[in-house]
Amino acid sequence: MKEKLLNNLSLKILSIFLAFFVWLVVVNVSNPVITASKEVTLEILNEQILTGAGKTYEISGKGTTTVSYQVHTRDSYLIKASDFKATVDLANLYSVTGSVPVTVEIVNNKDLLVSAEAKPGVVRVETEDLQEKTFELRISTTGSESDGYVLTGISLEPAEVTVKGPTSQVGLISYVGVSLSKDNLDSGISGVTAPIFYDANGNQITLSDRITVNTEEIQYYLSVNKVKMVPVEYEVTGTVASGYQYTGSEISIRTVMITGAEETLASINKIEIPSTELDITGATGDQVITLELADYLPEGVTLASTEIGQAEITLHIEQLLERTVLLTGDEIELQNASEDLNYEFVPAQISVVIRGLENEIQDLDASDLGATINVTNLTTGTYTGSLRFTDSWNYDVVSYTGFTLIVTTKSGVIVAGSPDAEADVSEESVSGEERAPGEESASGEEIHETEEPVTEEESVEPESNGNDEQQKEG
Repeated sequence: MKEKLLNNLSLKILSIFLAFFVWLVVVNVSNPVITASKEVTLEILNEQILTGAGKTYEISGKGTTTVSYQVHTRDSYLIKASDFKATVDLANLYSVTGSVPVTVEIVNNKDLLVSAEAKPGVVRVETEDLQEKTFELRISTTGSESDGYVLTGISLEPAEVTVKGPTSQVGLISYVGVSLSKDNLDSGISGVTAPIFYDANGNQITLSDRITVNTEEIQYYLSVNKVKMVPVEYEVTGTVASGYQYTGSEISIRTVMITGAEETLASINKIEIPSTELDITGATGDQVITLELADYLPEGVTLASTEIGQAEITLHIEQLLERTVLLTGDEIELQNASEDLNYEFVPAQISVVIRGLENEIQDLDASDLGATINVTNLTTGTYTGSLRFTDSWNYDVVSYTGFTLIVTTKSGVIVAGSPDAEADVSEESVSGEERAPGEESASGEEIHETEEPVTEEESVEPESNGNDEQQKEG
């Protein structure tokens, strides 16, 4: 069997070649018609019909159609997609189904083509309301100016943009802005930038090709100026209500950055708040005053930061309280006392009323008052007492109870009819002030002239008697 197959091999190969040649001759002579196809982009007609009605549209799918055509075999290589024109006329839109027929037109090689048609013969068109919305441009900056300079102004032209497109697409836009760099700025610059679109989360988004924007170029100008740090100074005026004291103030901003021309800034060393703004006359409690710092700047000077524009000043007013301190003779310093005499205070305790802030007087005791009495040249006898206290900013001595000072010899013996006895029955002021015979003392007793009155040079200048107020301005 193998031998039969191998015999006459050359004749068999020749027969195959002849058969192919005969087929080729038949094909070239008959030139049969074949069916082929091309992918053609759809063209949209009468768009204005929808846009005029406030609508926009989108072709479902990929926006192309398959054109099926017939051509002779020998001409098939000559046919291209550009030989066909596939159109969709929106005037023929069937609103119920949203379908539009596809029309195919042969624009080239008409004589080579037997027929042409689109498959499928219709396309779906999705329509949507058209929205137009204007957005004011938001400005964001990156980088930092050169030392000693601050960005003082940004101008944009235009300052807003208008977008137009399907409601669903326009609704994705939360705001529109521009991003500008101020890195190392020490003078004004200008340039062109493009608007940036953001969603509600502040993320940048890319617009659909169905969205149109009225401008793609935004002109900008950045201006810079010199800056200077200056303190905020102020003065408080007026007198608080009786029984109250002004205790100090606080300000929310101690220094601010100002900007302006270099020669103008050179003459400004502080922002001064006039005292008329901080009047505490008759105040009985804390006063809080809010001031616009820009109101106290000279012309041509502004705050470098608009975020810090107000200063809040708190003026503290506290009520004065009164407290009674008991004072004994041991806690009163006897000035120029004689070693030969005894000095006795009657009554033994003196009530001293002091006035001041609670935290200043609550821990004071008698020794802190610095009470003194001048007994220079006093002889035996009974005297109306007058105390002096150490001056203090923390409290005032309002009053103290009246008392007498009894002076006796160390032996305690007073001989009747002696000058000492006469001095004992007379009553004189410790302060050393001379009184006319018959004049009453602070205790209500009549003063009698003594044989040895205390001279004016020997007396102590009394700060107050038992009924006087010891006050000093708060």
